[in-house]
Amino acid sequence: MDSNKIGIEGEQAVNELAFNTYLKYWCFPNPKDDFGDKKEICDLLICFQNHLLIISIKNYSFKGNYERYFKSTLEKAVSQIHGAERKLLKKNSNVKFSHPETGIFDLNPNSYDSVHRLIININTVPLFHPGGIETKNQEFCHIFNWNSFLGIVNELDTIPDFINYLNKREATFTGKEFIMILGNEEDWDTETNDSFFKYNKSLINENKHFILFSGSELDLLADYFFNERNFSENLCSNGVNGAFIQMDGKWQNYLSRKEVENKKKEDQISYFVDEFVKREVLYKGDSNNIKIATELLSLSRFERRIFGQTFFEFWGRYKEENGYFVARRYGTVNDIVFAMVLHGSNMKHEHIMISMQLAAEGFCVWNNYKSKKIVLICTSNKLTDFKFGMIENIEPFPEEEELEITKNLKVFNWFQNIENIIINFKEYPK
Repeated sequence: MDSNKIGIEGEQAVNELAFNTYLKYWCFPNPKDDFGDKKEICDLLICFQNHLLIISIKNYSFKGNYERYFKSTLEKAVSQIHGAERKLLKKNSNVKFSHPETGIFDLNPNSYDSVHRLIININTVPLFHPGGIETKNQEFCHIFNWNSFLGIVNELDTIPDFINYLNKREATFTGKEFIMILGNEEDWDTETNDSFFKYNKSLINENKHFILFSGSELDLLADYFFNERNFSENLCSNGVNGAFIQMDGKWQNYLSRKEVENKKKEDQISYFVDEFVKREVLYKGDSNNIKIATELLSLSRFERRIFGQTFFEFWGRYKEENGYFVARRYGTVNDIVFAMVLHGSNMKHEHIMISMQLAAEGFCVWNNYKSKKIVLICTSNKLTDFKFGMIENIEPFPEEEELEITKNLKVFNWFQNIENIIINFKEYPK
């Protein structure tokens, strides 16, 4: 494969991640220190809330020599990631780079206490590779081939679910030699076997736990799901120096379970949140809309399912109503209040906006300002004319303003007779 084609495929991979996944507005492909040395920092950077993902994408051609291949890919990737992390998180640093759609981004190193390092190898030919490697400062770097990475991103298709998996993967395999064995038995010829034994022999260290894992990244993910978002004892144990663990086919076993099939059916309603963010919130990608999108996308897939089911149950109560009316429902997830407002389809715009404001401010007063952030979603009972907003850094209103809000709440008869609704949800329905 010529170097030009390799470079094009690597660039296509970066663009696939940056623009065709749920990470679009938080991805920075090939960020450069625009106001510093102008040098490229890494292949892909993801900045989402307190999470920083530093990604190195490699696409060297594989010519059968595993030792040379790992040296040319992993050593360079680890060096790039280590350098990027030092540059980005150095105290008092001021690194700025551009996003293709939102412009200049000023990275504050104090904002990130969750850092993940990923090496993604575009080449899927090698039949074995380490699942992780450490930098010179003993920082863990995840290693995925392209198919593995796309598989888990498609399955763990929310930021919280993906980050939680990375956290558990890092905690489990840091300090261990973890080798992934891929392909079918007939794919392994004598030369591959020789390379495999030679490579593993060089890694044997009596001070490190050694794991040979036969299976794909999705098989590993299945183990994580089967153990309630943890890994099985065999993978976590440090009681022996080495282990061979075979999990080929575990992902298909996972998918064949009735409760998994039910989960996937139940999850369909959760994509209401994704589509709302895509079609309504990020239709205009200004900074305020991106803030609101960030809060909504901070929900896990299960939390989005709860949100979706709650919204449509609420809508079902009022979808046949006519005339002027306003209905509200509130719920709290991860210390964020989500307020849902439904109104009659013939209500005037100014009346809707007044109702939205009172719904948000009224909750602040009723809740005695305990919550510091409210995301508000409003639509008609015909599911038209969506509106949304957010109040953050909530502080007590001035006394005169609070009295006016309380007066208006009494006029609307809001927060006078609170109805608590309890709905039970199971992630894996039987």
